[in-house]
Amino acid sequence: MAYKVFLVDDDRYVRKGLINLIDWKECGFEVCAEADNGEDALAYISEYAPDLVITDIKMPVLDGLELIKHALDLKTTIPNFIIITGYSDFKYAQKAVKYGVHDFILKPVDKDEIEETLKKVAEEHTKKLQLQQSRENTLAAVAFNDLITGEVDQEHLNDCMMSLNISETRGIAYIIIEINNMAVNTMKTRETISRVMHEDDLSSADLFREHGNNRIGLLVKSEDIQEFKGDISKFSTNLKHQLSKCLNGDVTIYVGSLVNNASEIKESYEAAMKALQYKYIENCEKPIVYGDTKHSSVNYIELDQTLYQLLMEQIEENKTSEIKSTTDSMFEQFKVKAFAKDAVRTSINRVVHEVVRTVQSMEGDEKNLISLQKMLNWDHIPRTLCVIKEMFLEFLLEAAAMLNRMSKECGAVNIRRIKKYVDTHYQEDLTLKNIANKFYLNPVYMGQLFKKTYSMYFKDYILQVRISEAKKKLRQTDMRIFQVAECVGFSNSDYFVTQFEKATGMTPTQYRKKL
Repeated sequence: MAYKVFLVDDDRYVRKGLINLIDWKECGFEVCAEADNGEDALAYISEYAPDLVITDIKMPVLDGLELIKHALDLKTTIPNFIIITGYSDFKYAQKAVKYGVHDFILKPVDKDEIEETLKKVAEEHTKKLQLQQSRENTLAAVAFNDLITGEVDQEHLNDCMMSLNISETRGIAYIIIEINNMAVNTMKTRETISRVMHEDDLSSADLFREHGNNRIGLLVKSEDIQEFKGDISKFSTNLKHQLSKCLNGDVTIYVGSLVNNASEIKESYEAAMKALQYKYIENCEKPIVYGDTKHSSVNYIELDQTLYQLLMEQIEENKTSEIKSTTDSMFEQFKVKAFAKDAVRTSINRVVHEVVRTVQSMEGDEKNLISLQKMLNWDHIPRTLCVIKEMFLEFLLEAAAMLNRMSKECGAVNIRRIKKYVDTHYQEDLTLKNIANKFYLNPVYMGQLFKKTYSMYFKDYILQVRISEAKKKLRQTDMRIFQVAECVGFSNSDYFVTQFEKATGMTPTQYRKKL
């Protein structure tokens, strides 16, 4: 950006000479106007506030030093001054210093000298503006924060309103702009939002508050929504459309309540924050206006336990189509049961952590799951529900395939361990399912592998071991029949007798008598 320089000298040729001598653009300036006397110069400075004035001392009506003196009394922004003169008298230099003149250059002007001076002035002016902007931003940020936390008394409220340039009697609303599905530079995003709003000549263009995680808060003034007949929702819809186009991404806007008093901004802010929880149950093609949603409230609940169990069984059994179907049901429930955004996150993370636990329990390395890191960090940036579903399903299918490979690799070893376990724990309650869970195998797969390895079904092998042990007890002890049954794992003595007779062709009593 080039700063404005104003040339003041009663000699027209001196002014033109300066214009032609100096590379103004290279020095960071552009000549905005000229004057041939101090009085006209003062009027121009008062109205247009140039950044730098280069003036002669000896001039009609009002000389250069008097011009500077009067300019210092103006209520407008005071420019920098450089004096160029043919008078080397020390008293002029003294006065110039007193008035805060930046430099005192003697005629004839040396090109290198004045250009070096101009560059210094431009550099100092830039630093000054940056410092001023930083202070204003700091004051505005503090004022913004104080208003949304409600920690203001009436006196401080007026200061806050002044810092933010907002009116007491006009409507104000707090909105949150959220950029989805991509990591963004918050500063650049803020600049883009500001540019879009400046292009529409919106006075709210600089009233920002950063929320982190791709979110930026914005105070919207009533004058900015007049074009939309005071409808904050229509204003937000238009803003969403423009930002989506400029950012080349999906944008969600959450709208707080419209308030008519600066002291109520906290109320609007809190409403916008509550609207965040409606993200996954509302149509995000439109702004989410708190209090104007199809659901009166959101629910902080979890999915049914049976759904979790079903999904984990399908993952362990590598049933691809069933996993997809259950995932569809899971995400449909999020909408139907009006899950709060935080509740959706909890439900998804629960499944992710259960999958990781299963992999670890099978002595696998969860780091081999390529999609795991994405799922552990999925909520670090805002995402739409359909994108979350895609990520989640990708993770589940990868995990199912991995668990299936692991089961096959360790299956043969585990089957031998399972057989040995049955041989020593036959008296316990043994079922295909609980043994499969114990050895981290899919029950169906375990049953098939056992049959393939030992040419008999798992339940038949358990029965075989129990009958064999029962024979020992009948031969070696005088235990009663029901005691023998309990001792070898039968909870029902009649069932024991039936199975014993089926296996041996005689009842336990007959077997004992035959000995």
